[in-house]
Amino acid sequence: MGAAHTYTYLFCDLLTDELLAELPLSNVTYSTELNGIGTLSAVIPYSDETLPLGPDAASVPSRTTLYVDRDGVIVWAGIVWTRELVKGGKAIQAAELLSYYTHRHVKTTLSTDTSLLQDADYVPDGQRLYTDQKYIVWSLLTYAHAQTNGNIGISTSQLVAPAHGVNRSVSYFGFERPEIYKLISELAGADDGFDFGVEVGWNPVANNMPPTRYKRARTWFPRRGRTASQSGLVFTKGGVASNILDFNWPENGVDMATEVSGLGEGTGEAKVTATVQDTDRLASGWPLLETVTTYDGVIDQTQINGLAAAELTARGSAQTQPWFDVIADADPAFGSYEVGDEGLFVIEPESRMPGGREGVLRIVNIANTAATGPERVRLTCAES
Repeated sequence: MGAAHTYTYLFCDLLTDELLAELPLSNVTYSTELNGIGTLSAVIPYSDETLPLGPDAASVPSRTTLYVDRDGVIVWAGIVWTRELVKGGKAIQAAELLSYYTHRHVKTTLSTDTSLLQDADYVPDGQRLYTDQKYIVWSLLTYAHAQTNGNIGISTSQLVAPAHGVNRSVSYFGFERPEIYKLISELAGADDGFDFGVEVGWNPVANNMPPTRYKRARTWFPRRGRTASQSGLVFTKGGVASNILDFNWPENGVDMATEVSGLGEGTGEAKVTATVQDTDRLASGWPLLETVTTYDGVIDQTQINGLAAAELTARGSAQTQPWFDVIADADPAFGSYEVGDEGLFVIEPESRMPGGREGVLRIVNIANTAATGPERVRLTCAES
């Protein structure tokens, strides 16, 4: 329960990964998000001890990578995006490495349809995209990395064979300047989609060379993480094995939909569209609740049908985002689970929930507040 933890914070050049400084941080909170971008907030103390380390030069926003090492394991990595004066130092805000691709755009038309291309060679030499969804991710990242100063060292070696076996027909028009992160998110969110992220860690040390770090893009198909039966994760509140400190298990129908319209490319009546309904719920008395989602670059009717169907599934019930504050060093300990894992969450009967509650939930966000002593981790979950 009271294990001591050692945190090290490494500030590195975003392009070269050269270590700029190892700086202490205070008030550190960091998170990892499934198919999203986790964040970090902290304060760099400015004192007689830290000023000789050059904290200003080592934490320049938009060009600095920050690695969080906990007990010798890199548990978080991201880009420093903002910095401001606060009492005793400077507060920084950083976001996971995927945030880089929210600042990168397609500027030359890329497509699986060669009739739309001037150069039908495959990316990066030409404009053609491979049709498998995994290889489209590879193509988009490779396109971004091929441009001058566009490679921040994220490896795409994990995006080669084997393929997912799911082909897509997509066109991304340079004149529209679509955002690369958004394009990957839309691919991932379609029917038969995938999970994605950037893994970070230490490379094995060899030949007495200084340690180096890896950053590698990955997809998981059909999904990331373990099922509840595979993971064996059990979080409980109440009883002798209680490891949940606090929780909230809300219900929210604001984002619910019984009809989804998906809009792809095209103008006027030529726009690629799809409308899908939850006929079972409508027949049982639910009202018509509509939502419309736009998907840049989608020209294939089958794909727009799949995207709309996936959106309807995601919005098909009262959306719940329960969270649980758990003890980091209690079983299951922080580090033994990751985003994408399922676990069994059990609330014994109590005043707020007289009948108790339990269910298998999927962990979609893990947030930790760094401390040398006992830590409190917040797990945000979704229904599996």
